[in-house]
Amino acid sequence: MKNLSYISEIYSAVQGEGPLVGVRQIFVRFSVCDLRCVWCDTPGSLNKTKVCLVEQSPGKREFKKNNNPVHSDELIKICSSLDPIMHHSLSITGGEPLLQWKFLKSFLPGFKNRFNIPVYLESGGHKPNELTKVIEYLDFISMDFKLPSSAYCGDLWDKHFDFLKISINSNAKTWVKIVVSNKTDFNELEYALKNIKSVSVSKNDIQVILQPVTAINNVQPPDETIILGWQSSLIGILPDIRIIPQTHKFINQK
Repeated sequence: MKNLSYISEIYSAVQGEGPLVGVRQIFVRFSVCDLRCVWCDTPGSLNKTKVCLVEQSPGKREFKKNNNPVHSDELIKICSSLDPIMHHSLSITGGEPLLQWKFLKSFLPGFKNRFNIPVYLESGGHKPNELTKVIEYLDFISMDFKLPSSAYCGDLWDKHFDFLKISINSNAKTWVKIVVSNKTDFNELEYALKNIKSVSVSKNDIQVILQPVTAINNVQPPDETIILGWQSSLIGILPDIRIIPQTHKFINQK
């Protein structure tokens, strides 16, 4: 469906994760994900639904139901109603938005031509082939590394490294986010960082975000001394290792 897509919700909010925390964005949360992370905090976006929720005025949290699937022209109109100019960027999130790359390839050029604001992709970082289809339209890429010991999504190493190679060789600013819990195996963290360094040898400024999991589904964040120790060790591999929690949770934001 080139011009039609299943969407979970569309709204205006501040970015709560990573190095752009605090900037205002229009969030388009796509439906459907092929992963089932144990800490998923958007279960409503895992599967297709008959309707999506559309905010009527930026930040007012007054939603109406809109039928799925949504046409690319209709999505541009919805974004326009949320006043794109007051926003730093458009956040394409999910679910896993790259599962609907054909729609993005149709939608993003029109969006950028009309509003001229950056596009921010948040992805599980495991769809390298799909990334190549839309990367020319992206300005920021926040990619996840799903560690087997804590995400319980299986072995995604090769897909992550292929994704990162494509991303860092594009014009998009890229960083890696690794959600960590009290189950995280440091050996996996170390392995990830060493390979991120080898893949990104041409860009030593790549940022790696350690994001302590927000407690959910009986999953708990690591002890503060543990995560500080991890950071101390990992800085020896890559210099820009940041610890940033989900700040939007502090103000009960979506």
